[in-house]
Amino acid sequence: ARAAGRLLHENGIEIDHAFTSVLKRASFTTNMCLNMAKQHWVPVTKTWRLNERHYGALQGYNKDTAYQTLNIDQELVMEMRRSYATRPPPMDDDHPYWHGNDRRYSKLSKEQLERSRAESLKDAAERIMPFFNSVIVPSLREGNRCLVVSHANTIRTLIKQIDNISDQDIKQLSIPTGIPLIYRLDKNMKPVDPNCELEFRYMVQPKGYTWATSRQHGFHGVYLGDLERLQDIQNKRDATSRWWQRMILRKISKQLSEEDIDDCHLCFYSRHMKKHKDILETKHIWYKLMMKMKNPEFANMLLLVRMREYLESALAIGKHPYIPMKAYEKIVDEIHLNSAGEVVDPFVSLEDRQDREERQKRWIESLSIDLEDRQDR
Repeated sequence: ARAAGRLLHENGIEIDHAFTSVLKRASFTTNMCLNMAKQHWVPVTKTWRLNERHYGALQGYNKDTAYQTLNIDQELVMEMRRSYATRPPPMDDDHPYWHGNDRRYSKLSKEQLERSRAESLKDAAERIMPFFNSVIVPSLREGNRCLVVSHANTIRTLIKQIDNISDQDIKQLSIPTGIPLIYRLDKNMKPVDPNCELEFRYMVQPKGYTWATSRQHGFHGVYLGDLERLQDIQNKRDATSRWWQRMILRKISKQLSEEDIDDCHLCFYSRHMKKHKDILETKHIWYKLMMKMKNPEFANMLLLVRMREYLESALAIGKHPYIPMKAYEKIVDEIHLNSAGEVVDPFVSLEDRQDREERQKRWIESLSIDLEDRQDR
């Protein structure tokens, strides 16, 4: 929090209005950040609507061991954490972290309190966005420079709204802790593109870091801070994402049972092969993987895509109709290791970019297209 405030001060970022949640860690962070930015006098608005997403019955448990403690499928726990619409089990009244009797939430309606027992990221967005649109946006329209100090999923929700990012792509966005993220908005509350508009339209020298593929995901934010720390955060996010995808691939192999084989019209196990539980049919693995990837949540996962390509290549050759379980697990591990650093995009400095002429050319072309569109109207 102090480092974030220091970065705001060093980069000359002035704040007119701050917003935060009613959770203790966010309130403390707001105060420390404003103090270090030498702007302790800035008015602060607090609301429960900016609280972190509520993880229901998972609240308070270690994210890596919760599935064991609560006897929940490990993949399902990861899906609850990473997906956009999957909701965790609801929190009961006897849960040690139940907030129903907390004075901070005494003004919530019965329906609001009931909905807060467990939230998917989609549920959290339905709680957060009314406050953003009715309070923060009007403050921005008044010309205020606003600071939102909140939590990872709250910030992720705001990014999704501002940049209009899809449900699938938003899962790929990592939210570094304690590092200022800057958005510049135009009069229509649309984000200013730091790659071209900032420099060529508004004549402002860009600074900070964004993703190398920011245009692909629609991300227009810019991070302040040192590149080494940002890259370290991205590497950890990359490792977590790959670990989850590896777990999905391993679980697919374990789910192959005789019932599945009998029901699957694409599989042609002989009676002899059914006796060998450690032998998998390539076509059957491919079928189960394709069924999994029909869900948009999993369709673009890199490790799943590469396993599909491997299986399709093996089927095309026709020399590998069966795969031993140990060999399959080795293939999964190789795909996992070979994909390191590719699941989550790296950061790039806006100041050190060498493609200014190319970006300026694209900016001029975009102006020409806009002019032609106006003439056609």
